[in-house]
Amino acid sequence: MKKRLFFNKYDEMKYISHLDLLRVMDRLLRRSGVPIKYSQGFHPRPKISLGNPISLGTEAFNEPMDIELKEDMTNQELLDKLNSKELLGFEFIKVIDIDGKSSIVQDYKDMKFEIAGLGSSINKFIEFISQDEIILTKEKRGKITSKNLKPRIKEYKVEGEKLILVLESMSPNSILKLCGIKIEELEIKKFGMVK
Repeated sequence: MKKRLFFNKYDEMKYISHLDLLRVMDRLLRRSGVPIKYSQGFHPRPKISLGNPISLGTEAFNEPMDIELKEDMTNQELLDKLNSKELLGFEFIKVIDIDGKSSIVQDYKDMKFEIAGLGSSINKFIEFISQDEIILTKEKRGKITSKNLKPRIKEYKVEGEKLILVLESMSPNSILKLCGIKIEELEIKKFGMVK
């Protein structure tokens, strides 16, 4: 029995890394008495699957997570059990049934972000992402690779003091760094994934 859970991660929980989030989920599922299925082998792991990592310091809303259960439960029962263990800055908002072939990374490629605090940098940022190409160059083990990030920028618009971005399989952090804008001075929120 495979379920897709949707959760919000905000306030102090935005400083929890991707790996720590997996550990938090494992503990929360066990403490809530959810009959989670585990992998086989010497180090059994809970069958939990998250989408693309949420950048450290980014609040995330309507974020999906897949789990596999040993026993059947209704979606409402599961939601009630998980939310019974109150965790500051974290809540489950919805549960749906999915088939075994469904995967978050395949189902949700585009992600919506809201960036506040750009101020005078907003024009600089818009000018930067309006270029025909945005090349990110990385060095790993002595090998240099380059990729064009422009095709991953699906949509962008300014709403008041905020910039709304829809990106494919990436966070805005790489683009902001390339543009020379300090991420620490911004408030970035991820509003779920766009199907």
